[in-house]
Amino acid sequence: MKQIAVLQRKIAFLNILKWFLLALLIGVVVGIFNALFLKLLEFSIGVTNQFEYYFLVLPFALYLVNKLAKISPKDNDYSTNQAIASINDRKSISLVSSLKAFFLPVITIACGGSAGKESPCADVGAGVASTISKLLSFNKQERRKLMICGVSAGFAGVFGVPISGALFGLEVLSVGTVFYEVMFPAFIAGITSFQVTHALGVNYIYHPLNLQAISLDGSLFQVVLSGLFFGIVALILIETIKLSGILMRYIGRKTNTFWRCFIASGVVILIGLLTSPDYLGLTMNRIDIILSGGKAANFGFLLKIFATAFTFAGGGVGGLVTPVFFIGANSGYFFANLIGLSTSTFAALGVVSVLAGAANTPLAASIMGIELFGASIAPYAAVSCIVSFLVTGKRSIYPKQGFSFDKNLIEDDKNGSYNSVTKEQLERALIKKNFLLSSVRHLIPSTLTKKEVQEIVEKSKKDKRNLEILKHLFPDFTGKKK
Repeated sequence: MKQIAVLQRKIAFLNILKWFLLALLIGVVVGIFNALFLKLLEFSIGVTNQFEYYFLVLPFALYLVNKLAKISPKDNDYSTNQAIASINDRKSISLVSSLKAFFLPVITIACGGSAGKESPCADVGAGVASTISKLLSFNKQERRKLMICGVSAGFAGVFGVPISGALFGLEVLSVGTVFYEVMFPAFIAGITSFQVTHALGVNYIYHPLNLQAISLDGSLFQVVLSGLFFGIVALILIETIKLSGILMRYIGRKTNTFWRCFIASGVVILIGLLTSPDYLGLTMNRIDIILSGGKAANFGFLLKIFATAFTFAGGGVGGLVTPVFFIGANSGYFFANLIGLSTSTFAALGVVSVLAGAANTPLAASIMGIELFGASIAPYAAVSCIVSFLVTGKRSIYPKQGFSFDKNLIEDDKNGSYNSVTKEQLERALIKKNFLLSSVRHLIPSTLTKKEVQEIVEKSKKDKRNLEILKHLFPDFTGKKK
């Protein structure tokens, strides 16, 4: 028995050493790719921003992005949403997908598209980890763990938040589940990636705040109220992205890809021409200004929501977290002005709270508040993030995200499914007069098979409109029997 115990301790030690070295490798490689991508993006933005109306080329840029994305169609894991799906399904990510994730966002953002810089880093991190796992002949479970480390390393390095960035990679995959078995290597990868990226000359935004401890007087009520507001803002973002996606897919089917890109870009360009180009592109400088106590347009967060939604509806590629930061900061500015409070404090709360609601990552967002704004914000950020998280329910900017529990503080549903459209729900929706609006909150992902959808369609042949809408809700659905 003693020999067995000694052997178990040795195996445990070797396993820890193995994952420490693997995580260190992932952190170094992803950190280098982070720095390369951020430097390339910075250079590209510097070139295009020399021209006053640089964003007028956005229709052609999005058309180019759409065409490049269709090269090798099976390699389509170049967004955070698809990376989440691949990790949850224990699938690998190809190098071609990683190349798309690296270069396509540069074109989108540099030409005025409202997208973020974190998705390429996280997605490339997952792709690099997947490739390394193949070279090492890992099984599916080990590959999945390494890919989670890659996502964590990507998020940690791009925003300079080694702890919350690593935790984000663990928390974003499935709501209600934190992958503790991957926590050690994910944190090692995140910290290493941050150190490497920073050492290669990448700078980050830090705004330490000096706040008093939260009390049971008006401050607690104000924080809870702000959490409710930020949750509503996150809901507006999620639903706007869904609706604009449906609209642009419909236009694309009725016309062609160019007109889809042109019309979606037209909305973004009008925002730039009629208001300010500050709502286009990466907008990190505007976030910095708002957090520093500078002035901003009260309803600027709504303009950023529309610019972001139509960028992606037109086929743009990039992240959503960076736009969420701007939306959060600007909505916090608006909320603070509305009730006469500190704009910088509530802008900081907005950054992390809208992220918590939109991405369903309250733990990572709360810790991110501490890493970005100092320890004094901790109680405020925790309360606001959790409230925002609860407000958004089963919705997310990442539709492929899993749900392992119900956020509505009630007992689990007996079927145990929270992010899927049931057959009965779709049948009820099909007989309603306004099918499109009634289905907005029940969009993809869906566990329905094509055969099940076909059965429902057979019952609804009298209304051809339902067939068309089904094709937009389920892009893989053809309406034909096999």
